[in-house]
Amino acid sequence: MKKTSVVILGGGFAGLSAAMYPGQNAGSSCRAEVTLISRENFILFTPMLHEVAAGDLYPGDIVNPLRRILHHVKFVQAEVQAIDLSARRVRCVGGVAKLELDFEFDHLLLTLGSETNFFDLPGVSEWAVTMKSMFDAAMLRNRVLALLEEATLQSDSDARRRILTFVTAGGGFAGAETTGAINDFVRDVVRYYPDLSEELVRVVVIHPGDFLLPELGQELGDYAERKLRERKVEVIKGVRVANYDGSLVTLTDGKSIPASTLIWTAGVKPSPVIAPLPCQKETWPTLSK
Repeated sequence: MKKTSVVILGGGFAGLSAAMYPGQNAGSSCRAEVTLISRENFILFTPMLHEVAAGDLYPGDIVNPLRRILHHVKFVQAEVQAIDLSARRVRCVGGVAKLELDFEFDHLLLTLGSETNFFDLPGVSEWAVTMKSMFDAAMLRNRVLALLEEATLQSDSDARRRILTFVTAGGGFAGAETTGAINDFVRDVVRYYPDLSEELVRVVVIHPGDFLLPELGQELGDYAERKLRERKVEVIKGVRVANYDGSLVTLTDGKSIPASTLIWTAGVKPSPVIAPLPCQKETWPTLSK
């Protein structure tokens, strides 16, 4: 008897959990052939990305190979390009050679997650640093260290302050945690640079709402703000980033902040593979809009 083909797109928390279910019941009369297709061959614990950026954790501490976890599921590392619901086929590309791959399915589970949304703001996608992947976290840490070295080469105090100013757009979980981690990291490391002082360091978080961490409510959001301010973080609320040119962050109230680094955690959007599908879609509100 031909087995039912189940294809899962995305190897994040939802996709991996779904793929593990057949394995847990492999002893039963399972008549489904499950294939998990993911852009990465590992599961990434994204809530701890900020700790990798700050050097508190090694990258290997927050990743786990999918092939080591999945024993009764076929795994394919590939990038999903298109989904044809009428033909029940998924088109992907995989490997260094970008091989074209097609997969047929009887049932399809979409767990592709989200991508960073820059809201078409001028300069933001070109210059901002994101926090969505292991590469982002490692790059941010390397960037901080490189900027500290660059600041030592500058004799102008204004240039040094701009280089050592770090602005985060978005005060949700990712923004608040990344801001706190980078603030502690920079202020701890700067003492090893005799030509620099902690007074040159400026860390700012920009949040459009009335309080940080709106996911948790105002009481905890106000508590988080107090703790950040105690650590010398500036918290600016009620405004958004309007544009960024790589050296100047302009806000919607007309004010600007000279900064060499803008960390963008101000919004996400669905995978572009989802948009063309002839299905009803529901848009969740976001404070970043």
